[in-house]
Amino acid sequence: MIPLSLLTGFLGAGKTTLLNRVLSESHGSRMAVIVNEFGEIGIDGALVEGAQGGVVELANGCLCCATRGQLLVAIHKVLQADPAPDAILVETSGLADPFPVLSELAHSSLVEAVQVDGVITVVDAENFDRNLDSAEAAFRQITAADILLVNKTDLVGPDIPGLIERGIRTLNPSARVLACVAGDVPLSVLIGTRTGAKPIPAQAAHGHDGFESTVLDADNPLDPELLKKWLGALPGDVFRTKGFIRSAPDRSRLTVSAVGTRYWLCPAVSADAADRLVVIGRNLNRAELQAGLDACRA
Repeated sequence: MIPLSLLTGFLGAGKTTLLNRVLSESHGSRMAVIVNEFGEIGIDGALVEGAQGGVVELANGCLCCATRGQLLVAIHKVLQADPAPDAILVETSGLADPFPVLSELAHSSLVEAVQVDGVITVVDAENFDRNLDSAEAAFRQITAADILLVNKTDLVGPDIPGLIERGIRTLNPSARVLACVAGDVPLSVLIGTRTGAKPIPAQAAHGHDGFESTVLDADNPLDPELLKKWLGALPGDVFRTKGFIRSAPDRSRLTVSAVGTRYWLCPAVSADAADRLVVIGRNLNRAELQAGLDACRA
C-alpha cells in the first residue's frame, strides 16, 4: 500500500509554503501532492514537465493534482500514474475537520491501496489563541495530529513557542511537536523515508534543529504484537520509523511505518531491500532503540 499523509492547519498557518517546498525541492521521493486548487500554490511554470488527466508532473518527479472537493477521485488519478508515487500528501482546507476525511478514506474502496501514514497539522504561533478560541476546526486539527508544526515562531516572543507547546500537549499528549519558521522542517520527518530506497547512513544528520537518523538491524524474525507495542511506545523525540522486517512464525516480509504513535504493518512488495528500520528524530540513542527492537524477537 502507498502511504498517505494528511496535511491540515487553520487558515494562514503556512500549509501552502510547506507544499511548495515538497513540489520544488529535490528530495528523492516521487510524491503526489493533492491540493484544493492549483492556483493556491502557484506552481512555477519552469518546474512543470507535463500535464495529463488533471495531474501535473514536475521536474523533481512529484505529481500535483487538484481535488475541487473530490478527494477520492483525485487519489484515484494519482494512483494511475506510471510509475506510481512513493507516497501521497493531501492538503485539507483551512476550515476542514480532519476526522471526517480520515473516516472517508477508511471506508472507501481505497482502503486496500493507500494507508494513512500520519496527520500533520501546521499551527500559526502568532494567532494560536485567537484561532483556537474562534473555530472548532482549529481544535479538531490539533487533536487529530500525529505531528504538530508550530510555525511562524519568528513572529512571536521567545517564550511563546514553549507556552503553545504546553497548551497543545493538554489537547494532544501523544503528538510530536516541532517549532519552525516558514515550514522549514526536514521533509523526511513529514513524508517518511523511501521504502526500498538506499538506507540513510546511521547517525547521518539532516541539518535541521538537530535532527538525525539511525539504522536499526532487524536480522531476526520479530513478533508482530511485540513490535506494535514497541512502535506505540517510542520516545517523544522519535518522529518517523520505516523499513522492513521478517515476521514470526512464517518469516513473511512486512513493511513497517510509524509516525508519532501511529503505526502500520503490511505485506512488503520489495524483495531486495535489507531487513532494517530507519529511525528519524532528535537525541536518538541507537543502543536503546536497538535493544528495544531486539526485545521484539520471536
